Amino acid sequence: MKPGLVELLELYEYKVDDLVAGQEPKGGMAGLTRLRQALIQANLPGPLAKKFRDIDARFKAHRPGYKTTVEEGPSSDLGAIFVEEEPSPPDPEHQTLEKLAEAVYWARLERELARVAKTLNQGKRDELRLAYAILQNLEAYAKSPLFTQDYNLSRFTLAHPIPSVSDPLVRLDDLSTAQNLLLELFREAFSIAERLRLPPEETVPYLRRFARRVLESEGALKTPLRGPSLESLRRALEEAHRQRLSLAEIQSLEERLQAAAAEERRLALVMEEDRARFSAAIEQLSTLLSRYLPSPRGEASWPQLPQKILGSPNPAYALFEVPPETKALNLRLMPLRFTLGGHQVAISQAGPVFALSVEGQERTLEENAAFSLTLPDAEMHGVRYQNYLHLWLEPREAATLSSLLAEGRVLAHIMWPENHYAYLRLLRALSARFKGPINYAAFQPESASKYAEAPIDNLQEFARKGLEVVRSRIQRHPSWAAYLSEVAQGLGLEDYAQVLYVELSEWLGFNPPSRDTLGQGVGSTTVSEAPSTIKAGSTVLSLRYQNGAIYVSSTGLVPRKLSDLLVWVVPEGGLVLAREGARVAYSLTSIPPRH
Repeated sequence: MKPGLVELLELYEYKVDDLVAGQEPKGGMAGLTRLRQALIQANLPGPLAKKFRDIDARFKAHRPGYKTTVEEGPSSDLGAIFVEEEPSPPDPEHQTLEKLAEAVYWARLERELARVAKTLNQGKRDELRLAYAILQNLEAYAKSPLFTQDYNLSRFTLAHPIPSVSDPLVRLDDLSTAQNLLLELFREAFSIAERLRLPPEETVPYLRRFARRVLESEGALKTPLRGPSLESLRRALEEAHRQRLSLAEIQSLEERLQAAAAEERRLALVMEEDRARFSAAIEQLSTLLSRYLPSPRGEASWPQLPQKILGSPNPAYALFEVPPETKALNLRLMPLRFTLGGHQVAISQAGPVFALSVEGQERTLEENAAFSLTLPDAEMHGVRYQNYLHLWLEPREAATLSSLLAEGRVLAHIMWPENHYAYLRLLRALSARFKGPINYAAFQPESASKYAEAPIDNLQEFARKGLEVVRSRIQRHPSWAAYLSEVAQGLGLEDYAQVLYVELSEWLGFNPPSRDTLGQGVGSTTVSEAPSTIKAGSTVLSLRYQNGAIYVSSTGLVPRKLSDLLVWVVPEGGLVLAREGARVAYSLTSIPPRH
């Protein structure tokens, strides 16, 4: 059996459990699909194959965008008379929730693209220049009657070249222009499948083909010519020989011809380099579209809004009070007061104008206009559709990074290999103890050999999921410390249990900073396409931003992808890296030896 198959199967089960519970799996649907494909190709042995089929059946029944029920065909009883009922009118509250969900998607996307624009708005700005050319040529070709019939773009002709980096009409150096350009590209991508009557899954492949046709068209890349062309100089030299001009004049023309030939060769090399760069830009834009377009156009999830509305006159949708732990809320606009995430919120009305007040801040609520307010411990976001409002709270960037670093500190201990992964064995034994008496033989050092053999990223994801499970069980069992002490005695790991108890307690009681600071001992950097380095203890890591992802590497080791949290095991303990957009915070968790 290949090492790590059991852990991969458990990880797949965890992700499917999230999907069944209505939550987005960690790593998104794309990560879940890749993991499933890897298991399909792994030639699992009998017991694991049976377990995989059981889990996979649940995956197929709950994956988004697929219909799992079989519709019955029409009855074969020709004597039966069917009376077709009039379709029921659309539910206005349901339509409102759909419109609010769409507004939330665009509001979130706009904030994400603001971060992406900062990354792309440097250097030669190839992705932004290419996006501009795609939009200009799409607009021009859409006016042609061939547009809706030319799926393969065989009859496409270039209308607008790729602009130069300093084109004054485009102003790509302006950050708001760059953000609006990306947003316009996404709006075009969102609707183009319907306009062309394509399956939504073909959105990104079609735009990739379109970008490729733009790049490969003659005249797409401008190459400024200096002086007369090579052909005109050849004709001039031939004419000079026919007219028997002086030797000096002929030599002058020959020198100019040689210089022009050298310049033409240089421009050909420049053109080849430009094509290679823009080919890479096509792939980067395609990756960006895939990441943020909602399924089935791309890999992103559509916003899931609560199905109740505060103040709704429809009993099926009415919410009469806001639950204390609510972080997202739909409401019908009217003068009212309520508490959201511990913050007192007031909605006021003056004629047709509504306003929102929270924490001493006031905001006029304009229709179809998203807004954000900074609170002491969170960001409040909102979108309005007609007389309805959706509000949701998100941690501030510093709070998000601090929370991830706190989780990473515990994770660094769980992944520490000392004494046959003592902390991980303790965590798994504690998790099992919550469900009843356990067999300690299953958590002895021999059981840890699979951890050392597993790829480090698989080990981290497995440990992180296990940590989440233990956290949820601790919150339901106040006596968890007694359970931890019990399993520690059973495994002879009392010293490790004391450390684990402290780390878990601090993590469970962690409160993010109330200001945009990360605290002492924490470094941070903003990553770009140019490699940057961070140093902690005796370790130096290189960080590189590529295709919207951040890769972490060290000399002689395979680069690792930093999604939101990564633990890099170092001699002193664990170097924890947390990511929010292009910003990376890091801290060193020292783990003294226990034996």
